Amino acid sequence: MEGTRLILNDGAVIEGGQAGLSEGFLWLYLPGMTMQEAAAIAFDTNKTKRIWFQFGEEEAEYAGYTNCTRIMENGAEVSVCLTRG
Repeated sequence: MEGTRLILNDGAVIEGGQAGLSEGFLWLYLPGMTMQEAAAIAFDTNKTKRIWFQFGEEEAEYAGYTNCTRIMENGAEVSVCLTRG
Protein backbone atom coordinates (compact mmCIF):
# COMPACT_ATOMS: atom_id res chain seq x y z
CA MET A 1 0.00 0.00 0.00
CA GLU A 2 1.37 3.39 -0.95
CA GLY A 3 2.26 5.64 1.94
CA THR A 4 2.95 2.82 4.37
CA ARG A 5 6.16 1.38 5.70
CA LEU A 6 7.60 -0.96 8.27
CA ILE A 7 10.62 -0.08 10.36
CA LEU A 8 12.36 -3.06 11.90
CA ASN A 9 14.24 -3.07 15.19
CA ASP A 10 17.61 -2.93 13.40
CA GLY A 11 16.56 0.21 11.49
CA ALA A 12 15.74 -1.51 8.18
CA VAL A 13 12.84 0.16 6.35
CA ILE A 14 10.39 -1.71 4.13
CA GLU A 15 8.52 0.81 1.98
CA GLY A 16 4.96 -0.28 1.23
CA GLY A 17 5.10 -2.90 4.00
CA GLN A 18 2.19 -3.35 6.35
CA ALA A 19 1.51 -4.99 9.70
CA GLY A 20 -1.65 -6.02 11.49
CA LEU A 21 -2.48 -7.83 14.71
CA SER A 22 -5.24 -10.45 14.72
CA GLU A 23 -6.05 -12.75 17.64
CA GLY A 24 -2.48 -12.64 18.95
CA PHE A 25 -0.87 -13.15 15.53
CA LEU A 26 1.14 -10.32 13.99
CA TRP A 27 0.95 -10.42 10.21
CA LEU A 28 3.56 -8.65 8.12
CA TYR A 29 2.88 -7.96 4.45
CA LEU A 30 6.10 -7.52 2.49
CA PRO A 31 5.59 -6.38 -1.12
CA GLY A 32 8.23 -7.17 -3.72
CA MET A 33 10.14 -9.62 -1.53
CA THR A 34 11.06 -13.19 -2.25
CA MET A 35 10.35 -15.99 0.20
CA GLN A 36 14.06 -16.11 1.00
CA GLU A 37 14.23 -12.37 1.76
CA ALA A 38 11.14 -12.58 3.95
CA ALA A 39 12.51 -15.62 5.79
CA ALA A 40 15.76 -13.78 6.51
CA ILE A 41 13.67 -11.12 8.28
CA ALA A 42 11.19 -13.50 9.93
CA PHE A 43 13.83 -15.68 11.56
CA ASP A 44 16.05 -12.82 12.76
CA THR A 45 14.78 -11.93 16.24
CA ASN A 46 16.94 -8.80 16.28
CA LYS A 47 14.86 -7.53 13.37
CA THR A 48 11.42 -8.56 14.66
CA LYS A 49 11.62 -7.92 18.41
CA ARG A 50 10.29 -4.41 17.76
CA ILE A 51 8.45 -3.34 14.61
CA TRP A 52 6.87 0.00 13.76
CA PHE A 53 4.12 0.26 11.14
CA GLN A 54 3.71 3.78 9.80
CA PHE A 55 0.64 4.68 7.77
CA GLY A 56 -0.11 8.29 6.97
CA GLU A 57 0.23 10.32 10.17
CA GLU A 58 -0.32 7.23 12.34
CA GLU A 59 2.09 4.69 13.78
CA ALA A 60 1.63 1.35 15.52
CA GLU A 61 4.40 -0.35 17.47
CA TYR A 62 4.63 -4.10 18.02
CA ALA A 63 7.10 -5.57 20.51
CA GLY A 64 8.12 -9.12 21.35
CA TYR A 65 6.96 -10.85 18.15
CA THR A 66 9.96 -13.09 17.54
CA ASN A 67 8.45 -16.50 16.73
CA CYS A 68 7.72 -17.06 13.02
CA THR A 69 4.85 -19.50 12.49
CA ARG A 70 4.13 -19.04 8.78
CA ILE A 71 5.51 -17.56 5.57
CA MET A 72 3.25 -17.46 2.51
CA GLU A 73 3.55 -16.06 -0.98
CA ASN A 74 0.51 -14.09 -2.13
CA GLY A 75 1.14 -12.95 -5.66
CA ALA A 76 3.36 -9.87 -5.52
CA GLU A 77 3.87 -9.95 -1.76
CA VAL A 78 4.95 -12.33 0.95
CA SER A 79 3.04 -12.63 4.23
CA VAL A 80 4.77 -13.51 7.49
CA CYS A 81 2.98 -14.54 10.66
CA LEU A 82 4.70 -13.90 14.00
CA THR A 83 3.75 -14.66 17.59
CA ARG A 84 5.32 -13.49 20.80
CA GLY A 85 8.44 -15.46 21.57
